[in-house]
Amino acid sequence: MKMNRTVRDFQNALESLLKTHQFGHLTIDQICNEALLHRSSFYRYFHDKYDLLEQTISTRLNILIDQSDRNEDEFVEILIKYVSDNRDIFRNLADSSSQSSLYGEIMKIVSEILLRQRHVTENQDTIVTALRNSKNPEMLAYILSGSILGAFYWWRQNNYEVPQQDVIDFVKQSMHNLSDQMERDGLN
Repeated sequence: MKMNRTVRDFQNALESLLKTHQFGHLTIDQICNEALLHRSSFYRYFHDKYDLLEQTISTRLNILIDQSDRNEDEFVEILIKYVSDNRDIFRNLADSSSQSSLYGEIMKIVSEILLRQRHVTENQDTIVTALRNSKNPEMLAYILSGSILGAFYWWRQNNYEVPQQDVIDFVKQSMHNLSDQMERDGLN
């Protein structure tokens, strides 16, 4: 995946700042200072910090998808390991209650990423197939993104004390159960 160096520098700056700062308190100036780039450069590529967050999450997920050879079960393992390895970032993204506007914004971002994946023709995984066959893919994407975020928030609230493999196994089983249930109910 080819990316503009300036965009990459802003994304790296955001990830670096999220290790020690809550997203809700970050300013564009802090991000620009961390990236060693001017504010006008920021606005050339992003509308606001939420746009930067969306592009950063999308880029990171695409990298993780590429590492998994587009295998859904392997992707779940890689994603959960990434969350575990970057707990500070996720603590600072999930710094407040699920009622916050950030939670809704992240849910929207994940939903849009899921919807884009259904157009990847070689991908035949459970979630992508369910989205492709759904009568209402947008609603399904929101339900799935809420489930994914809910699992991460729950894991964080439990101080990541639940073993990583237990979370991986639960998420994989939940995805397969959802797909099977949708087929039985004729919702695909």
